[in-house]
Amino acid sequence: MSAGTIPGLSVGTTRQRRVPRYKLTIPLSLTVLRSGMPDNISGRTLEIGEGGLGVVVASKLLLGESVRVEFLLPHTSEPVRATAVVRYQRDRCFGLQFLRLPVEQQSTIRYWTRCEGDICLTGQERTTVDVAGAIPQGMAAGSGSLPSLEKYANSGGEFPVRRIALLGILVVVVAAVGWWWHWQQEWAELEAQSSQNEMVPAKPQLRVPADEMQRRIRHKAAPEYPEAARQAHVQGTVVLNAVVSPEGAVTQVKFLSGPKALSSAAIDAARWWRYEPYRVNGQPAAVETTVAVDFRLPN
Repeated sequence: MSAGTIPGLSVGTTRQRRVPRYKLTIPLSLTVLRSGMPDNISGRTLEIGEGGLGVVVASKLLLGESVRVEFLLPHTSEPVRATAVVRYQRDRCFGLQFLRLPVEQQSTIRYWTRCEGDICLTGQERTTVDVAGAIPQGMAAGSGSLPSLEKYANSGGEFPVRRIALLGILVVVVAAVGWWWHWQQEWAELEAQSSQNEMVPAKPQLRVPADEMQRRIRHKAAPEYPEAARQAHVQGTVVLNAVVSPEGAVTQVKFLSGPKALSSAAIDAARWWRYEPYRVNGQPAAVETTVAVDFRLPN
């Protein structure tokens, strides 16, 4: 190993991201809807930003798959709950982009990343590293070999344990930086292409009454009550216009009526509802219907 064998780490170029991310390792709870039923997966975060997360999970995720994540940031009391989509995959590492993040959750992440976050290698694609200065003495640049131990044996000198330890640390650091730079580069490429990866939802073929679709519900997610609305004692029923895909997933949701302060939470919950596919002439079809989401405070 020599300074000449590690090009690209001696001098680096920087490129600022649109949304900086910060290193953070904390437990993560992730929920995926598969076959109409929720599947809970555990994992941990690698990094976090206002736009998304880098995570390692115990199960395989699919590109373009929607997930619900929940995690507790350091020095905060309320967990962050958000909907995200899988944008990047490499081994067990996945990049998640936030899709629907309530205002309260946005404020929590923004506060943490700006006041508590310890930024490290996340706002850059490469880091300037003085490799030559880190090479132990006795390793000539371009020699391509470890320092000879023969002279120490012949002279009765002590084994250079310290130098070997430094060399091992250097190898680990270089490998970690290389892996991290590769992750950041592929994430940046994916961010640039994310707008092109959105799936075009199917157009509804007909409108189905809400009562009929209500009988076809296979999974119904309860809404998260917004804290601001709870403190203001806002409650009621939010009515939404929804498009249900041939597979029974809610692909489009629009607010129709009800308390405006509860509309975002209602839309976020409705997107996780799953229906038995509606059939037209014996074939599954996309349909349009009305969804009602109730918010009630305890007496």
